[in-house]
Amino acid sequence: MGFDRSKVKFIHAVQVFATMSESTLKHKMEVYRRCGWSESDISLAFSKHPICMKYSEKKIMDNMDFLVNDCGFKPDDVARCPALLGLNLDKRMKPRFLVARVLNEKGLLKKKISAATLLKMPEEEFLKRYVVNYQEDVPELLEIYRRKLSVSEMGFSQQVIFK
Repeated sequence: MGFDRSKVKFIHAVQVFATMSESTLKHKMEVYRRCGWSESDISLAFSKHPICMKYSEKKIMDNMDFLVNDCGFKPDDVARCPALLGLNLDKRMKPRFLVARVLNEKGLLKKKISAATLLKMPEEEFLKRYVVNYQEDVPELLEIYRRKLSVSEMGFSQQVIFK
């Protein structure tokens, strides 16, 4: 696959091949195909983030469903940023999506947010940029982020807000 042996990705790729049977690898490839990935998408994702082959079928399917249906990604967009599949859906992706949706609906976001950037951003930076910065405008934002309030309870829509 052309991995640089001095990079951590090489070690991850070797680990994937060393710890997974051929049938398991084929099954994971089939899971990705069912998600809409082509062979080149699978190769691209593996070359960028080899560990994506170790994710459970449920994690792959759940995260792809959220990224495609809620965040507006196309399947091949996810293949270009496969690390998103490793993020925790309930503890990271959904809460951040809720915060962004609330800020957008209140007209506080002046431009669309890159979903990949928003989701991969370090926790401290996300909290500072999107929760603390808007605390006066939306006092319940931290509760929303901590999932104590749902967006539907507040009457917000399900629209996609990412670019």
